[in-house]
Amino acid sequence: MWLFSLLLLFFSNYVRCQDNTTSTDELQEGLNISTISSSPKDVLTLLLMGDTQFHFPCEEDNVQCKMVSKRPRSRFFLNSRLEFIYGVEVNETLRQGRDSCTKIESRFANRVQRQALDALISSLDYKPAALVINGDLTDFGHLHQLHEFRQVWYNNFPIPFILGLGNHDYQNNIDDCALNFCAHTMLSWYADYVKNMSLIADIQRKTVKFDVEFTGSLAYTERVCSGSGKLCAYIIQLNNAIDYNVQFSSLFVKWNISSPMKYLHNELNLLGSTSLPILLNMHQCESMHIHKIRMMLKRWMSNVKTIFESNQRVPKIGAFYAHMHQRHEVSLECIEGYKVPFVYIGSVPNNRFSKFDMNSTTATITGYKARDSLMHNGEILEELETVELWGPCTRNEIIRFEDHSTRKRRNFIRKTRNQMDKTANSESEFL
Repeated sequence: MWLFSLLLLFFSNYVRCQDNTTSTDELQEGLNISTISSSPKDVLTLLLMGDTQFHFPCEEDNVQCKMVSKRPRSRFFLNSRLEFIYGVEVNETLRQGRDSCTKIESRFANRVQRQALDALISSLDYKPAALVINGDLTDFGHLHQLHEFRQVWYNNFPIPFILGLGNHDYQNNIDDCALNFCAHTMLSWYADYVKNMSLIADIQRKTVKFDVEFTGSLAYTERVCSGSGKLCAYIIQLNNAIDYNVQFSSLFVKWNISSPMKYLHNELNLLGSTSLPILLNMHQCESMHIHKIRMMLKRWMSNVKTIFESNQRVPKIGAFYAHMHQRHEVSLECIEGYKVPFVYIGSVPNNRFSKFDMNSTTATITGYKARDSLMHNGEILEELETVELWGPCTRNEIIRFEDHSTRKRRNFIRKTRNQMDKTANSESEFL
């Protein structure tokens, strides 16, 4: 009997212990939820830039780069734009000197940009989802230029790439290189890139007799997400320009590159009124290019506006591009009553780039200037303005990513003009 009572007491204590364990698990689950909610917000980050462009001179405003080339430029009678000084008799030695100065500037700008991005990535609590490079990976599509791009950037970067091609990669080189080999080099490498990355690109390959024929726009769509997978965005890489198309041959290979306009139209229809942001990436977006993008986005916004408003959501779409090396700015345009950002993301020859950040409530883009640490007392980065990208809109607005020296110069000019105006007004009142 006493044995039975002892077993009963043991069993009841075991059950209570199990109940307490369950309560502890529930409490721990509550603590985990509390910890998650109090931890830093989940963020989707993308880095964006253009024009690695091996080998192209730096912008004149890139003072640190021009300082590096100052001495060799004077030796070969070159001004800051790497043009020969007026009156100099140009020979092959001077031409080779100009090529040498171009490579000095290009390699310096790429090194400084790479170091700045590495430093920024290391400083973040989370890794960005990707680095977007919007075109002009090379200056002319030569094999040695592609090799240097791969060596400096592609082969050993700490985060994934989203790459596009620009006019210097293939458009400028057609019928300007033996057997169109330069343009063919970049397009064939890019076709292999999208295939190796398992990207579903708009390109078809077929064999016609003894020739290989490629047809399509090379555009593709990629969904990128934060580390947790909770925040995502669609990136549509359109390459070069929205309306560019070309046909050319290169030794048993024919390329039929079509405009990505039809591809973009179909993708926007497929995505419909998605709540995820849509980032349109391309290389060129000026004059007629930007007009065509605007018209396409206006039609899309008009079609989805009612759906967004009924669900109390805001359309999130914008265009991101490079090409104009000196430009680094955001143009917020009102389309159907909502902000649509058109963004010059920054270029390597000007040592500029941008960072896109999105959390559960907002999305911003921040400009950065990359600095050479030796020239700036260990400073590698200068953070510029931060701009909110989406929401209701009442007027168009342009925000330029100005660095400290540019703002200082602009404020000085503005102050001087104000003083001159006051002086002129005082003199007119006196008279």
